[in-house]
Amino acid sequence: MIDNNIVINGFSSCACKSGLKNNDYDLAIIKSSPPSIVSAMYTTNKFQAAPVKFSKKNDNNKIELLIVNSQIANALTGKDGDKDTLDIAKKASEVFKCKKNNILMASTGIIGKRIDKEKVKTALESATLNNDFKNIIKAIKMRDRFDKTYHTKLKVENKIAKFYAIAKGTSTVHPNMATVLLFIFTDLNVDKKALDKAFKESIQKTLNRISIDAETSTNDTAIIMANATCGNTIITENNKTLFTQLKNKLDEICTTLAKMIVLDGEGKNKTIIVSVKKSKTKQDAFDIAKRFATSSLVKILFASENIRYKKLLVVIGNSNININNFALSINNVNIFSNGELNTNENELSKIKSVLNNKKEYFINIDCGYNTKYEDYYCFTEMSQEYIEVVSSYDV
Repeated sequence: MIDNNIVINGFSSCACKSGLKNNDYDLAIIKSSPPSIVSAMYTTNKFQAAPVKFSKKNDNNKIELLIVNSQIANALTGKDGDKDTLDIAKKASEVFKCKKNNILMASTGIIGKRIDKEKVKTALESATLNNDFKNIIKAIKMRDRFDKTYHTKLKVENKIAKFYAIAKGTSTVHPNMATVLLFIFTDLNVDKKALDKAFKESIQKTLNRISIDAETSTNDTAIIMANATCGNTIITENNKTLFTQLKNKLDEICTTLAKMIVLDGEGKNKTIIVSVKKSKTKQDAFDIAKRFATSSLVKILFASENIRYKKLLVVIGNSNININNFALSINNVNIFSNGELNTNENELSKIKSVLNNKKEYFINIDCGYNTKYEDYYCFTEMSQEYIEVVSSYDV
């Protein structure tokens, strides 16, 4: 379900045109009353943007306010950038009557350029909160071709908890955190320890299994805010049934948004999911999937209209596989099995048809061991258009 006018108890918001992005929405403000517990994950890039460093100091506190801006990332701006972020937080705390250590901040946009904090502070002063999330997604987007939003519900005993999620991301996408800006808002009553565990596990299985260009940016942030106004029995790790329901719901949300992000890759036309099974170890399944998804050779091959599929074996051959029992297929068409390439001309013609006409590919790698270990990755090709787009701006 996709809709921007969702109402969740205890949350209000405002999308502003501060002037950072000319006459377009560029500032999102979300207020939680009562304050929310949060779980957050951030980029592992050493050049972390000022808002990332600010939020990391606060995310163990009850959070009343989330401020997100687009157009200027406030990254690679040194001590001046840190001061700008702090000044904006101070103004927000005055306007919205909360302490600055109960605020989280996130930014996306051009790196290496200071944010015009006066424009942001002026927008904060004139902001009027509404009880829905109208235009919030517009305020956090940059070059996204479509809105990435999702809302859903979870029945917890006799209560119905609501969830609303938004994300942005089209390039510089790769695991090590959550790869994008992602925000989830819910009225669920949940213990912080349980929320941390469920959210991080979900990120690992979903957003940490996508890759566009194998790079993690300076601003990547993923946050879930839960204000408990639903009134359900509090979810803890000890209540296995409720905790499993929470994990499944977060998997659903994050999987949906992860797919949207890959589909929206700048200059990208193809989405590829590689599934690895029967690997020798659990770690091997992850390593093989990741190696395949981030291989420049694989990405370049899929950018072609005449994919040299045999070269895919070159990449896989550097992995821990049982060559005698190994098998490879694309969209259920056999490429390699029983120790040899497929030479059936009828089947080969199907392979060429699949590779030339499809926009979504499912690659299955059977490592040939008698195990149940498996993993996957979702990625895109490396097109000439993508190279031109990425080389044209500092985002």
